[in-house]
Amino acid sequence: MGDKSKKLARSAILLAIMMIFIYLRTIIPGYQLAFYFLASLIPGIVIIEYGLKQGIIFIVASFILSLIMPIDKISLLLFYSFFGVYAVIKYLIEKISSKLVILAVKLLYIAAVFFVNMFFAAKISGIVPNIMLEYNIWIVFAVAMAVFILYDIMYSSFSDFYINKIKRYIK
Repeated sequence: MGDKSKKLARSAILLAIMMIFIYLRTIIPGYQLAFYFLASLIPGIVIIEYGLKQGIIFIVASFILSLIMPIDKISLLLFYSFFGVYAVIKYLIEKISSKLVILAVKLLYIAAVFFVNMFFAAKISGIVPNIMLEYNIWIVFAVAMAVFILYDIMYSSFSDFYINKIKRYIK
């Protein structure tokens, strides 16, 4: 099998795994964020193995494929606005040499995504998330930032694990 065929086959397998995680999010209650986290790791693998361009193509393909799946499209848009594209964002941000600047840019990214999603949820679709009705938006924002930092640490740990322990066995 040629290199292009292997790349295509592996990308298709990873795409199927990502779609399974996204679908499991809808049928197994209580683990929605866990399945979104697992699904968000897959584009990172594609970027590690095949580069940024292939990673972007992979994300676009996964988005198009997930549109035909029988799942909630609003949740899907929220997933892709943050989790779905995070591998690309992380790859680009981490090219910066200063760790402090990297952290600042990541926090700006999550803040922008948070407020854009809240704006669209509240203004355009007429949905005000229940959590916003129960708690102050700034408390929710602070919790979101803390969860994001934890998410980024876990994402980095997985990427390092993949590069150092798994990648050498993928031929």
